[in-house]
Amino acid sequence: MKVFLISFLLLFCVCSAFAQSLNPPTQAVYDAQREFQRKLAERGAKTAFLEYLSDDAVIFRPDAVNGKQYWTALKKEPEGKLKREMLYLDIASTGLLGYATGTWEWTPNGKVSPTERGQFVTVWAMRQGGRFKAVLDITTTEDPDIVERNDDRPPSSGRGELNKRGWSAADPSMNFLKRAMGGERLGGAYSVFAAKEVRLLREGDPPIVGRKRVVSETKDYRSITYPKRVVLNESADMAYVWNPCEYADSDEGVERGNCLHIWKLKGKSWNITLGVLSRVRNVKKPELKLRPRMTGKN
Repeated sequence: MKVFLISFLLLFCVCSAFAQSLNPPTQAVYDAQREFQRKLAERGAKTAFLEYLSDDAVIFRPDAVNGKQYWTALKKEPEGKLKREMLYLDIASTGLLGYATGTWEWTPNGKVSPTERGQFVTVWAMRQGGRFKAVLDITTTEDPDIVERNDDRPPSSGRGELNKRGWSAADPSMNFLKRAMGGERLGGAYSVFAAKEVRLLREGDPPIVGRKRVVSETKDYRSITYPKRVVLNESADMAYVWNPCEYADSDEGVERGNCLHIWKLKGKSWNITLGVLSRVRNVKKPELKLRPRMTGKN
């Protein structure tokens, strides 16, 4: 497993549905995710995260922080129930790196129905003792008034390879950033590097599935800053890249957030199978431009 610190942005991921027989490494990630979800529901978020996060795990509150330190400093369990449901997972051909994605709901104590919902991505890596630990966890929040789209079908990652040629995801991830900052904008970058079955999680929306729709939905986004920090971690045919990111959207405002992309090597090309655009806050609110009022005076 190689770790790179570079300057860049990004992420997205697609997984295999697990309605099929799982090989041992995939089964191990599946079991870890299911146990994590069970602990979240039964024991609470603090207890579950402290047990399943690695010592160097990254979470976003809203900026990147050490997950173990964050939850340790929290004096008590949050007053409510966090429920997660895994929808897809995928794992590198080495069996050392994988991820799961799905939905989450938050129900405060005393409430019957969830008050918040969204999507999550948890990246899992093999640690000492042969146990999978969560090394990154990121979420997006959905608008409760938006109904899930009917074409949100599960993608397929296909079989991976051991990457004997040693091709790294560093170059394509850098090229993605360059395109996103240029005239092609984010949509143009996705049109080149996104897999056909790409899945994009964007703040406020349900998942956007398929390269054609992802390109259409992001054609007006343009990256306006070069990230000061980019972390890339890869194992054989899978890599994930996260970084702070800042976008302008059709000149209506600027959004700052955290971006994650999951890359998969297929044949001779690295492609984005999963992407996350998780907003931190609106830096510049859109302004309504009005014409000067006519007063009748010269």
